Amino acid sequence: MTSSPKSNDWTRSIASIAGPRYLAIVKAVELALDTGDLRPGDRLPPQRDLAKKVGVNIGTVSRAYAMMRDSGVTSGEVGRGTFLQEPAGVDGPSSLWERSAPRSFIDLSHSFPDEAPVHPAAAEILREWHADIDIPSLLARQIDAGLRRHRAIGAHWLSRFGLECGPDDVMITCGGQHGLLLAMAALSRAGDVVMTEELAFYGLKSAAGMMGRQLVSVRMDREGLMPQYLDIVCRRTGAKVLFCTPTLHNPTTAIMSLERRHEILEVCRRHDVTIVEDDVWNFMLDTPAVPFAALDPDRTVYVTSFSKIIGPGLRVGLLRMPRHAQHALGVALRATTLMASAVTTEHVVRLLTSKSIETVIAALRTEARARQAILTGIISERHLITRPEAYYAWLKLTNGWSAEAFVREAHKRDVGITPFTVFEVSSLNHSDGIRICINGARDRSTLETALHRLRTLLLDETPRVL
Repeated sequence: MTSSPKSNDWTRSIASIAGPRYLAIVKAVELALDTGDLRPGDRLPPQRDLAKKVGVNIGTVSRAYAMMRDSGVTSGEVGRGTFLQEPAGVDGPSSLWERSAPRSFIDLSHSFPDEAPVHPAAAEILREWHADIDIPSLLARQIDAGLRRHRAIGAHWLSRFGLECGPDDVMITCGGQHGLLLAMAALSRAGDVVMTEELAFYGLKSAAGMMGRQLVSVRMDREGLMPQYLDIVCRRTGAKVLFCTPTLHNPTTAIMSLERRHEILEVCRRHDVTIVEDDVWNFMLDTPAVPFAALDPDRTVYVTSFSKIIGPGLRVGLLRMPRHAQHALGVALRATTLMASAVTTEHVVRLLTSKSIETVIAALRTEARARQAILTGIISERHLITRPEAYYAWLKLTNGWSAEAFVREAHKRDVGITPFTVFEVSSLNHSDGIRICINGARDRSTLETALHRLRTLLLDETPRVL
């Protein structure tokens, strides 16, 4: 470990950060870590010294230090002081490995946990897959972008969302995450600034970190990206790529109006920005939202997948690309998986071309609406931001709860949920929100049990921050 930094300039930002002073201290440390003014191993000032320097009482500093200790930002050594630690590296819900959990535990932290329910239209899906498939032929051929027949069916599928494209405009991917990774590799280079919403899919954050891209956040409202702030970020950073989810944004459920989409496009045209549109949820709407890729196809790389329709075990997605980006995306494809599995893609396209696909989608919409009705019937709408078509909801905390403390207490009550800190692109955009994935419970009765536990905790009159 190193000694304390020669300069405590990082403390100057505390006064300019809005909100309670203990949170301002925490955010100032996080900002200094982001900028390199502080590094893991550095020793923070003694609590009394910091309190005197920034003009607060020692209890405020103690609260900030305790919060950083509990969240793993710091560690304390008796007689030596408080030291910054290497980040834990948590980049999403605990789905990397199988976990042993008691039967009473209800995991609503992500959409497809270990105890997730069977697809409501599983019988329809299996019926389509029982037909004869020429496996030897599918195993024998290598077409990196996908078999032409598969791409043609994929292009036809995209037409239901207003995209006009043919098989030469479409690439088969190994799911939506793979599509985002390909777009990032093709459209940017290590060290580049890449823009996205202030709350972003944790898979995108992981990809950016692994590939050395600097994610910069753009402020949001209830419709998603705000065009005036996008314009500011474009002018300040010169960034040329924007990743966004304009329809049923995860985790906020925001849906951009058509007017807002045109405003965002106008900013992107003015600054020559390419949009990477993550559109995995549009199928849940009775009337699909108009994608950016339909409004300006030459400026948009469109990414979608079938994991939300069929299940995460079948890793197949589609990427619709402008012709000028095809070569770079092809290079990225060959550098990652070379090609998606033709066998699994065949199963997907058989379902897409069958009459059963509408039954499958209708079953998902029905189940989502039923579970959303359970949610709003148990937890007051003043605590929720959600939509009937969404698999998830935004829980707004009260009574002084921090997101991290609420998640820990919920876990003690055998309910898994996700704090918004997982989605935050910048520590300056801190939100004490919680994402609840309502389709994670094995059935509706189990969901009710979990929500009653959360409601009791939410109404706890004892504020808990740490």
